[in-house]
Amino acid sequence: MRAAGVKSPCQRPIPRRAARWVGLFAALAATGACGSLDNVTDVHDLRVLGVRSEPAGFLVPLDDPSSLTNTQAKITALVADPENPSQIVTFTGQACPDYIDTITAATGKSSKLCPDASTTSKLPSPLDTELATTELPAGTAPASAGSTIEYDPQVMFGLTPDQLGFFFSPTATGNATIDQAVLYNRDFSFDAIVDLTFTLGTQSAEALKRVVYWPLLPAALVPDPTTNAECPSAQVANTNPVLTSIDLFRQRVDGMPADEWTTGTTPTVSISAKDELFVRPSYDPASIEHYLLRVKNLATGVIETQCHHELLTFQFFATAGTFSPATRTSELSVLRTSDNGYVPLDSQYDVPKAADIPADGVVTIWIVARDERAGASWLSRTFVLQP
Repeated sequence: MRAAGVKSPCQRPIPRRAARWVGLFAALAATGACGSLDNVTDVHDLRVLGVRSEPAGFLVPLDDPSSLTNTQAKITALVADPENPSQIVTFTGQACPDYIDTITAATGKSSKLCPDASTTSKLPSPLDTELATTELPAGTAPASAGSTIEYDPQVMFGLTPDQLGFFFSPTATGNATIDQAVLYNRDFSFDAIVDLTFTLGTQSAEALKRVVYWPLLPAALVPDPTTNAECPSAQVANTNPVLTSIDLFRQRVDGMPADEWTTGTTPTVSISAKDELFVRPSYDPASIEHYLLRVKNLATGVIETQCHHELLTFQFFATAGTFSPATRTSELSVLRTSDNGYVPLDSQYDVPKAADIPADGVVTIWIVARDERAGASWLSRTFVLQP
């Protein structure tokens, strides 16, 4: 078990366009035995590597927020535990609107993530019911098809049309702080928080996922795409990035992966032969979506609609050995330059000590892809590691 709260494997770097309304999630170790945190890419006990929401985001019509009736999202977690193959993962959860700003504004006090009834019951109506926490039904998940160590538990949750009507309502409540929070929702977004706890044997792990409800901007707020090439022709809801394959290579030549193992094979990597392995994700280019984002201009104080495109982040994990680097991105950092424009996506696999090689030699690797708007997806692949 990983120690809680230290460089969680599901934490991602702060995005280049950091803002609270970008739907980030973190997977944190929770209860159970605690130990030292190993290399973040090394998966050898219960871990939550990723969580995705389908759909990855909703667009709320501002003229009639409650008219959005399809508001439920399917939340899927990528849970792995090489120590306990072919077992059953149990899970429980809570979910609530992201009340932190609103409830702090209403009470003047800080609160925990999802409020309990004793907290919300003190709020004025209708906040007491609109901000209430939902206890999600307990569930179980067996090892997924084709794997004995990967579990993909699922749960459904979303804000109700009534809640969206309240949190995006243009009608003033008379409470200045609450009305200001609603104005922020209408300009930026409003989230639902899903907090899941997974248990297998004596180990537990917790994952947080945000389901994001973005404002469907009226035409008057949408820039003309003919004046900005990056502007989308129409506002569309976010979708999850699409990974198409995990490609394996024997070497790097001039910084680029080369000598690919034939697609579809399970290669054998020999430590004694000093084999090297480089792992690279391939993805659908359409996964880098262009989108509209409401941003406050700090110079003028005016909230503007800006056009952006997504930055994808790729995280690497393995059941034995480690990766360096642990993450790659779909664009070069502003601090890095490239002579040929090549963006490295591959990571080098670093072999473990001989004592840490699995008995059957089979190593599973995962790549988890995330965009900047709460989208996520993943793929896995295996290879055989020999001393």
